[in-house]
Amino acid sequence: MTLKQAMPHFALALITCVLACTVPLNAVAQSAPAQQPFPAQALPPGHPAVPPPSPQSLAAEGVRTSANIARGALDICHIDRTKVERFKTMARKSFPAAPDFDGEWNLGYKEAQSTVDRFAALKTSNPAEYAKEIGEACPALTRGIDETTK
Repeated sequence: MTLKQAMPHFALALITCVLACTVPLNAVAQSAPAQQPFPAQALPPGHPAVPPPSPQSLAAEGVRTSANIARGALDICHIDRTKVERFKTMARKSFPAAPDFDGEWNLGYKEAQSTVDRFAALKTSNPAEYAKEIGEACPALTRGIDETTK
């Protein structure tokens, strides 16, 4: 048998194989449950499939962040406690939608412990780096609190 004579048989066999192979694949693909390529929690904030945060959750986050700042101001930069109390009062006024201001403040204050610990360790392990970081962070923190509490 020559190649010319074998071509129709080969083509028929190839077509049969392609059809036989794709039919089961289509059946599996059709019976598989539809899945999103990524779960919703893996999507970045602002993605259309992610609902926007509520005003209450944004306010709670603002309170926790403010408490983190206050903790750093007190324990790392040694800013006057009276200034930090005024800062807390301003935060309370700035985030009226926070459902539990004091609870969120306490949580944010506790969350800053790791930062306080890091600076304490840095102070003994690398005094030059500690002085550099304090020299950069504390004046900016003092300025920010002063501007907020005017």
